[in-house]
Amino acid sequence: MDDPATQKLGLALALTAAFLWGVSGAVAADAFADISPARVAQVRAMLAALLLAPYAWWKGMLQVSGQHGWLVALGVNLAAVNVTFYWAIDRLGVGPGATIQFLGPILVLGWMVVVQGRQVTRVAWVAAVGAVVGVGLVSRAWDVGGADWVGVAAGLASAVLFASYLLIGEHLGRELRAMTVMAWGFLIAAAFWAVAAPLWSFPTDLAAGVWAKLIWVGVAGTALPFLIEFAALRRAAAGLVGVVATAEPVVGAVAAWIMLEQQLDAAQIIGGLMVVVSVASIQQWGLPEAPYDIVRSPTAIGRPERRPVHPRQGRQPHRRRRPIQCEPREACGSQRRQSPTSVPDRALRCGAIPIANAGRWRRGGLQR
Repeated sequence: MDDPATQKLGLALALTAAFLWGVSGAVAADAFADISPARVAQVRAMLAALLLAPYAWWKGMLQVSGQHGWLVALGVNLAAVNVTFYWAIDRLGVGPGATIQFLGPILVLGWMVVVQGRQVTRVAWVAAVGAVVGVGLVSRAWDVGGADWVGVAAGLASAVLFASYLLIGEHLGRELRAMTVMAWGFLIAAAFWAVAAPLWSFPTDLAAGVWAKLIWVGVAGTALPFLIEFAALRRAAAGLVGVVATAEPVVGAVAAWIMLEQQLDAAQIIGGLMVVVSVASIQQWGLPEAPYDIVRSPTAIGRPERRPVHPRQGRQPHRRRRPIQCEPREACGSQRRQSPTSVPDRALRCGAIPIANAGRWRRGGLQR
């Protein structure tokens, strides 16, 4: 990972994944005229599960022991975050909807400060304020009568779900491989949609072009960029990959402008750039101390395994041993001649022998 050429390849792969995710939003929005956003989210989860789960099984990464409740939570979260995102871009447009969803990392920052008690830099606070102002510009919050508040609410719900997805994924990432987590996540999301929207009610009279868009969203817009991002994380630092990922809403806005002729005014463009820069700044400089000790693990895919430490202390400080406290000589006795069996009990009372060595004393003398 230290090789510059390898780093550049990893960042190029990360940019490719961001490009595919950004274009996927525009392709999905183009299909909403023929099929509902919920059905698009359903197809996306099913196709991703059909591709990622067999790959994970082939690589021997589908076995799990424990964490079942967290995996179910992740799968339901994936289903919910996708459908709320699609509702947002259906009502607001791809650029504004994707930008509001990118408040997710800002909400994670707030969780770290309020719940985990972590310290953040001034850059993070400035970036958080900039992101909120940027979302206000993107959603045209000053135009109370003209703003689509249902779409804004859907985007904010998607941001909250995105933040919870990041936190759940962080927890699972300590115990399971990334491919295992995503394969099971999409399998459970597909199962959720099979119950919430049964397949026998799925519209079958769709044109070939609509089916092509759905396949693109599920394959090129979901499964493929996940695999590419895993490859990027094996070659570049996770922080840099996260910064490159902020290009996604920009790509989505440009793709929507080309494919759907969705226009953004100057205020929305400025607001979108503010959100992107804010999220990238937090990814790069927002957290001065990592909440986990980074250790390499052969079980990790493209990213280090993270060992938790106390959130307020960062790395645990070296603990000094407590000095031995002995009672006054009068309390211990001043006789020099003692039987071997009487020494340990007296010395233990005086604190002169560590408790861990007491058993060896009683077995016939301290063994060195």
